[in-house]
Amino acid sequence: MSAPLNRRRQALTALGLAMVLLVAGLAATFVKDTGTGLRAPPATLTPRLTDAPGMAAEIMVTTATESFRLRRSLEGWVLASHDNYEADAERAEWLVEALSSLEPVGERTRLSSQHERLSLGDPVEGGNAARVVVRDNNQRELANLLIGAQRQDGRIYVRRDGEDQSWLVRGYLPEFANAADWMQLEFLSLGRDAIREACVHPEEGPAYCLQRRLLSSQSFELVSPRGWTLVSSGAGDGVATVLGRIRFRGVRPLRDVRRPSIAEHRVTTITGLEVTLSIREADGQYWAGIIAVAHSDAARPDAIRLNERADGFAFALSDLSVERLIRPLEDIAVSNMAGDAP
Repeated sequence: MSAPLNRRRQALTALGLAMVLLVAGLAATFVKDTGTGLRAPPATLTPRLTDAPGMAAEIMVTTATESFRLRRSLEGWVLASHDNYEADAERAEWLVEALSSLEPVGERTRLSSQHERLSLGDPVEGGNAARVVVRDNNQRELANLLIGAQRQDGRIYVRRDGEDQSWLVRGYLPEFANAADWMQLEFLSLGRDAIREACVHPEEGPAYCLQRRLLSSQSFELVSPRGWTLVSSGAGDGVATVLGRIRFRGVRPLRDVRRPSIAEHRVTTITGLEVTLSIREADGQYWAGIIAVAHSDAARPDAIRLNERADGFAFALSDLSVERLIRPLEDIAVSNMAGDAP
């Protein structure tokens, strides 16, 4: 074999070896960066909670924008951070069970500089993760996880408090990161066909009442004050039926909304349930206090349920709800005496 050919083969061999080393180095860098090592993942990231999910007595949720706490009471779960307002107990049990059932399927990055990329930045430091802490009655920590982004395949990025190692897990979590997720703010849904009468005392203008004279009728008639006529047969329907289904936007203690009522909306159902919303304005937001009265035995259970939920609280109203609840009479009717005015 000639010397030039031998040197050429040696050079090619050296080049091939260099390429192998380069690929191996890149692979090692990738494994280090993503944390996809060869170790088998643990069975769970929450061994204490997995062993005893029924011991969960408190849930603390923290994001970059809010923090709130739920506590198990004798009656169910309450938002302890919101004056013990009733929380969604089914969602709480679901979350505890889901956290205890998360199944790690592989390691991911352990580099803190990469956590934000997976939505695993600590919210206490302004990061984009949602921290959820579960404790028992003795304040013993059962779980403390940072919940990150969910991939298109449904798997979720998670890491444990105090650890840089992140994990990809299999499982499904309910919506839990916003306090509003827990408040069940659609509890006042009377049903359109159940409303017999609606009386409105708007912020401006005369008070008025709308009524379905026949239960089979779909439209409401203006029954007071006299001297006014609806601009169309269904002009009052939107006002009269707003409590058929309404979703509030938030809740706060009624004592924090100290201003007097500026308007009122009262409905009576065909079963004799009377529900009154006293509307107040505070901090640029309209709030409603709610009182229910039963005028029949059939209405008593619903009145008790509503009063238990609403007692001591004010509920935030959307602009659309306010516009419908206390719409001025002149927006839906015309005065028959307008032409006689001097």
